[in-house]
Amino acid sequence: MKLKFRTKLSYGIGGTADNAMFTLIETFLLFFLTTVVGIEPGIAGTILAIGCIWEAFCGPISGYLSDHTESRFGKRKPFLLFAAVPAAVVTSLLFTSIDMSYGLKVFYYGIMTVLFWWCFAVFFVPYMTWGSELTEDYHERTVLRSYAYVFNQVGKGLGMVMPTFLVAVLAGIGFTTAQSWSAVGITVGVVSGASLLICALSIRETDNPEFVKSKNRERLLDAKKVKEMFSGYFQILRLRPIRYLIGASLVYLIANTVFMSDMIYYFTYNIHISSIKMSLITLLMTMAGIALSPLITLCAGKTDKKTAFIGGMVISGIVLISARIIGVTSFAEACVMCGLFAIGNTCYWQLMPSMIYDVCEAEELASGEKHSGQVISLQALSESLSAAVGVQLLGIILQQAGFNESLAQQSETALFWVSNCFSFLPGLGMLFVALVVSRYPITKKTFPRILEGVEKRRRGEAVDLNDYRDIF
Repeated sequence: MKLKFRTKLSYGIGGTADNAMFTLIETFLLFFLTTVVGIEPGIAGTILAIGCIWEAFCGPISGYLSDHTESRFGKRKPFLLFAAVPAAVVTSLLFTSIDMSYGLKVFYYGIMTVLFWWCFAVFFVPYMTWGSELTEDYHERTVLRSYAYVFNQVGKGLGMVMPTFLVAVLAGIGFTTAQSWSAVGITVGVVSGASLLICALSIRETDNPEFVKSKNRERLLDAKKVKEMFSGYFQILRLRPIRYLIGASLVYLIANTVFMSDMIYYFTYNIHISSIKMSLITLLMTMAGIALSPLITLCAGKTDKKTAFIGGMVISGIVLISARIIGVTSFAEACVMCGLFAIGNTCYWQLMPSMIYDVCEAEELASGEKHSGQVISLQALSESLSAAVGVQLLGIILQQAGFNESLAQQSETALFWVSNCFSFLPGLGMLFVALVVSRYPITKKTFPRILEGVEKRRRGEAVDLNDYRDIF
């Protein structure tokens, strides 16, 4: 089904919140906690890891609940509406520096981080799942995700480009560093909440105006339903396509989290560039992503999503490893490296969700029922776990390497490992991701067979799953 331009645009706008919130946390929260709040890197990494693990718990529940929700607004929209205002408030509070004892600081930012990821989990899985329900067309899903990706880049600009620029500008007119970061949190929070509301209120294709609330409606979640939910997840994970994609997501996002969280350390301590130049580099990455999006859509249409994805991972992986060998010592070299990194980054955020959408039909074919929210929540789970592992790994590496947040000039050992985390380690991860996805079985050729089997299932006809052994 071809979607209206208005629907694609509206859905894309929701992607602003997704990436603005995720990128802000991924890129700056560890830096904010260590250099502004004054929490040790190892403890700060643990705070971030706990928050991510909590989101990993909430995401699957959110997916399950959205699969089983019935309302006049459909299954997914209510979750976006519910999360919008809390997301704005909690993001603002998370980046507010509070003058209190060290122990209370750890407690406060731990609670705020957990609340942040709870808000994120409430809307993220339903939002992603909504895209799979708006169209079942193999290529149209890639097109829909290209709209989402463009607004993801707008969000990335807010979460990654704007902070250092705004902090520098506000500091220049007399604001303290803490006040400047508070302004960053408020800006990202308000824009994210607004984008969720715009997306939810302007898409009506999945509304059910004739819905009548049942007086004897069952509880959405009880002990029996929890058991059923986890049983369903284990069944989904038995599918070969989902295992390859979730495995690839875990590795890529650990590599990406290490790269993004380490980037500001590398720029600050290794090559000593200003906040304005940092903003210009992150702006370059954002603009490169937007420019690459239609090219990647074209390549995926001409070849296949899988082929385009692997190509992007290989290119960026080689670039990062080469950068470590050659050395990145200047602003210009950092621009080139980060601009080329955007190739793999764009491929992941644009094509991975589209490939996950295709697994929804494979799961329906295998089980006889549609569990899109649960399928897609597994990607959210991989994002949460990988973010937890990534920030904890970086925090441990920095602490073991002797990073001291009070020093303007770090030790040679600390600088060595900051450099490795910015280039070599993420590069290896991206090459490994390409290897894993090369085994993924759903392609432009196999997907029509899956749809044929799904249509038979929906008509009540028998389907022999042995005919799909190359996929399952």
